[in-house]
Amino acid sequence: MLTRRRPRIDVPAILRLMEVGDYLLPYTIRAVCLLRVADQLADGPMAAADLARACDAHEPSLTKALRYLASRDLFAEVTPGEFGLTPMADLLRADHPYSARDIFLSPVVCTRAMEGLDHTLRTGEGAFDAVHGVGMWDHFGQHPADGEAFDKVMSGVTGMELEAILRASDWSRFGTVVDVGGGNGRFLADLLGRFPRMRGVLFDKPGVVANAPETFATAGVTDRVRVVPGSFLTDDIPAGGDAYVLKRILYSWSDEEATGVLRRIRAAMSPQGRVFILEAGRQSEAESTPLARRMDMLMLTLSAGGARSLDEQRAILAGAGLELVEATQTPMFPVIEARPV
Repeated sequence: MLTRRRPRIDVPAILRLMEVGDYLLPYTIRAVCLLRVADQLADGPMAAADLARACDAHEPSLTKALRYLASRDLFAEVTPGEFGLTPMADLLRADHPYSARDIFLSPVVCTRAMEGLDHTLRTGEGAFDAVHGVGMWDHFGQHPADGEAFDKVMSGVTGMELEAILRASDWSRFGTVVDVGGGNGRFLADLLGRFPRMRGVLFDKPGVVANAPETFATAGVTDRVRVVPGSFLTDDIPAGGDAYVLKRILYSWSDEEATGVLRRIRAAMSPQGRVFILEAGRQSEAESTPLARRMDMLMLTLSAGGARSLDEQRAILAGAGLELVEATQTPMFPVIEARPV
């Protein structure tokens, strides 16, 4: 009787699998972000005891966490028991111009949604709905604190997105920019800060835009911006804009809903107006960046949405009476520019 040979133990594959599947890593990053560890190290390395006092933390536990993160190049143990920043850890400072800190502070309801991914893979329905019994956007409407935390996460890459969109087109030609679904207004405030003659309109749900006046006041652009509360799914979108921005909006919604949003924008804009879509996308089903694949999976989990290919973007644009002018690939996301047919 033949016996099946026992496979050779592939130790590198096992170790790599443990590294790839290490769910402890994002939660450890989240913890040190909440403690503002990177902020304390901005002026240089610190001994663990001093760092723990500054962060109001338990020294032995903090040391273990930082040694673990140092093994992933997120912090550096410059001498035994003394820790400093690496280029990645530097991005976790709250005052860094391209700070990624808020990205790791997603509300717990979103991270818990990952527990329902098997349901999503079986049915195609959002895992958030399966775990919490309600859709993500409805949940945020019922729990404003979670919605505000999520909005901060979305603002976490605003600086990088601004650089991406500025490279994709000449924004000095636009007098008024309408940010549709623009959250707390951080992106619009930064854009207006780059162009002193530009005016802006922020359009999003009332609870979402509640903190926008503070954002605009801090940026010194209050006199050049108007806040209009409303839903891009059901309400008329403010008219008169030269450019309409949809930043990480459409991939959360079905083709029918996304086309409806674009139709409302088309009804509000002039024949010379432009629409800009900034979100992870795919050149084709087979060709995609790692970031696009990650965002595709994330939106599937949270809202049963996902990244669209260029042909799929053309289709929803056409359904709204718009046509693609240009698609510019940037280091962040592709930027799609469209105009009325």
